[in-house]
This record gives sequence, structure tokens and C-alpha cells, in this order.
Amino acid sequence: MRFRRVALCALALAACYGCARPHDRVAPGFIQVDIETSPTALDPRYATDAISERIDELMFDPMVRLDPQGGFVGDLAESIERTSPTEIIFHLRQGVHFNDGRELTARDVKSTFDFVIDRKNRSPKAGGLEQIKSIDALDDYTIKMTTRGPYAPALEMAMLGIVPGQTPGRNSSALDAPPGTGPFRLRDFERDDRVVLERNPARPISDANAIRGIIFKVVPDPTVRALELVEHICDLAPNDIQPDLLPYLRAQNGLDVLTSPGTTYWYLTFNFRDPALRDLKVRRAIAYSIDRDEIIRAYLRGTARIATGLLTPENWAYDGEVVTYPYDPERARQLLDNAGFKADRNGMRHLTLVYKCTPEGGRMGEILQAMLRRVGIEVRIRSNEWATFYGDMQRGNFDIAAMEWIGIKDPHHYYMVFDAPMTPPRGLNRGNYSNPEMDRLVEAGDTTTDEAARRKIYAQVQKLAAEDLPYLSLWWQDNVMVMNRTVAGFKPYPNGSLRSLADLTLTSPALMTTADGEPSE
Repeated sequence: MRFRRVALCALALAACYGCARPHDRVAPGFIQVDIETSPTALDPRYATDAISERIDELMFDPMVRLDPQGGFVGDLAESIERTSPTEIIFHLRQGVHFNDGRELTARDVKSTFDFVIDRKNRSPKAGGLEQIKSIDALDDYTIKMTTRGPYAPALEMAMLGIVPGQTPGRNSSALDAPPGTGPFRLRDFERDDRVVLERNPARPISDANAIRGIIFKVVPDPTVRALELVEHICDLAPNDIQPDLLPYLRAQNGLDVLTSPGTTYWYLTFNFRDPALRDLKVRRAIAYSIDRDEIIRAYLRGTARIATGLLTPENWAYDGEVVTYPYDPERARQLLDNAGFKADRNGMRHLTLVYKCTPEGGRMGEILQAMLRRVGIEVRIRSNEWATFYGDMQRGNFDIAAMEWIGIKDPHHYYMVFDAPMTPPRGLNRGNYSNPEMDRLVEAGDTTTDEAARRKIYAQVQKLAAEDLPYLSLWWQDNVMVMNRTVAGFKPYPNGSLRSLADLTLTSPALMTTADGEPSE
């Protein structure tokens, strides 16, 4: 299949490159990071979208976070003890301060969790903490988390960013952020324009060339983001550059393109309320109709790996010994015939599916539309802005849609998306999938705390998911970071975290001085 090229965009970039100019920094030591959408919340108790969480984790620390290998490690917690199947003790680091000078204690941790759990505060994260029976401050630096029963992914609940005790909720300014203990604090927020972070004064830095702050600039157009990289207006663009533009950017002086394996999982979701899609033969026909190798090669420019399920090979519970669906349009046609969708004289089978997407996802929809047309399936594309699209997904108002899960932390995610009772708003089973064997397995995976036993359970889950196709796995997206060579020290996280921005340094000491040549404060 031949994909449309962006030669005109590349030519436009090349023409503008002649007028490239050095980056005029808003303040000495600050870098600009271009993002495609504005964050919705700069309070970790409310943030759920990816860009909000990426920015919030630079301002707020949790008791536990993920390391670059995807494992749980202590952050505010200096050590962790699982004293029983239902109790975990967190020993907090001492001498940690919020950016307003207050020392963090166990009372702040308890207050943050109690706030989210209390339904009257309308935190969208309350559902993720429903297994917590109680959070207790045993002393100033010790927290006890008690779960309602044995709960294997309990540490995932400890990844909530902590704010000072008694911090008010949504009645405070929507364009503000509470104090945090992270490496940065909020300096300015103009919705749909920019978020400016500056160093947390409670966390002094030792490297004279460490960046002093970050300007997250909202630039919705991917071509403009690429242009700003070429012109050195932008210092870094994380996972938001069109793959077609990457070869051009790699050829530019002063830019590096860093690629690393990621955990973002792209999949095709089916609505089991549709009688045709409830037929496994139809779902398998769709699977054999999609040439994922060609999409990754020509459209994604090699920046992805074909996925076998939600979990990447780097995950401790991964099992790749599952059924796969290589591109085989003839087999797809046979399956559709067997399902009762015989082709007419024009080769069509009178099976029409509505594909829902955002405007940004329209191109992918057109690619899938063309591939499914080859086997006689008509696909009608319905494109809406994000809020409408997301509302349709939550209400089950779709036939098929390509979606992504970003930064899956634990195989517990299988429970959230495939357990029959976990339909919205309680869970994420948007397609209304139901299989008693899957329910039994994912529920056992949540209550089994022995890792070896959980690994065996999730091996069965991955095999059943591949056979039953509640999702059609497409690919795991690589992390692609385009960076100006004036910054150094970025370390990629598989889940796309931007936490290592705190470790960046500027390679030229001149960039750390004021306009009149004096060293910056």
C-alpha cells in the first residue's frame, strides 16, 4: 500500500530553515518543550490525561513511582514493607519540603488519599483507589495502607502525587497548582498556550548547567512543532512529531532523534453490542485484513513493534506465546463467508462498520478503511473532537475504533478492560466484552499476591485475549524524542514519562547567563 507523503511539509520546512535563528529563551536556563494539547489539571488529585500527568510528575512526588524498567521503586517512601496480604507499611524520607517551605509528613499523605477517596470531592481517581480500606498515619513518617482484601497491584495505588494536608479542591483557581515536593513548581499557566515551570527552591541543584525551568508550549499543529525544532525555537518535542517528518529532522544540524522501546499500546476495540462483531469469525477476519507490518514500515517509519497484547516484552508478566494474525486477506474473506457475509458481484459483503476517531486519527482511519475494503467490509469514518469522541467511547456509541493505552503499569489493567462488570463509569470495558473464563482469570490475578502464581495466571489471560479478540492488538509505539543538541542528559522511560527533564543540562554555559552577560540566579 502506498501512503501519502508530506513532501510539501518538508519543502516548507526547508524553505524556512534558511531563516533559522537561535533560540531566544524566555529566561536564562529555561528550555521550551512543545506539546500538542493543554493539560486539563495541574493538581495530581484530578489529572488523568497523559499530558497533565507528564507535567504533574515534575511538580509532585508519590510514595512510589516506576523506574525506567517499569518496576515499582520508592520515592517519598524510603522503604516499603508488605506486612500481610492486606497491609503495606511505607517509611517516608525525612527532611522533604513542599515548595512553600512546609515539611512533608505522613499527615499530608493521609490527607491526599482521604481527599481522593471521598466521593464528594469528585476526583476522577477515586475509582482507582476503591480497594483501599484505610490509610493511617502511624507517626510523622510512617503510613499504613490497608486493602479490603488481598490485592496484588496495591503499589500502583501508591503512585498518587502528594499535596499538603487540607489543600482545597476545585474551588481553588483552575489555573493554579497546589504546592508540591517535586523538582519544579508552577510559575505561570495560560490554558491552551503555555505552562511555565521553575525550579522548586526547596530542592537546590548542584550542577551549575542544570536547566532552571521548562516552558511547555501548546503547539497543536505537528508541522509547526517540527518547524520550531528546525528553527531552534523548541528544544524538545516528546512523542508528538509525525513519523513522516522524522527522516527530514534527522538530517538537520543541531538536532538529535532519540528512539527507544515504549509501552504505549495501540489496539482496535470492538463493540460487542453489535451482532456482527460478537461473531468471533468476523473479528478474526478483521485481524487478518490489517497489514500491520506495512503500516509500521511505511506510515510509522519503523517507530513501533507489532503487539501481541497489552504487555510489552519488557514487562515481568509478558507471555508472547499466543495466537497471532499475520496479514492474510484470502483467509479473511473465507471467514466472512463462513460468518454468512457472502460477497456480491462487486466484492462487497454488506457489512458496514462505523469507525470513530479524532481528527488527528483520521489518517489512520483511512488506512484501515482501505485495507478492510479489500476483503469487502465497508467502513464509514466518523471524526469528532476529543471530548465528543471520548464521550462516544464511554457510552458505547461506536462499532470499531483505534485507541491507545499509555504507560500500562501492571497486568491489573486486564481486569479494568476485560472484566464483564467493569463497564463505564466503573471501569474501562467500553466494548461490553463478557467471557466468564476471562472474568475468573483477571479476578484471580488481582487477589493473588505471589508473583510466580500471578505470572501463570496472566499467561493464560494473554492467550485467551489473543484467541477471543476483545481487542485486536496493533503495535507498541516507540518513544521518539526530537531534541536540540544544546540540551543533554535526557533518559527515556518506557511509559513516556518526562521525569528525566529534571536532570537536563545546557551544554553551553552562555545559555545560563542573563542578556547582559551576568550569571543567572
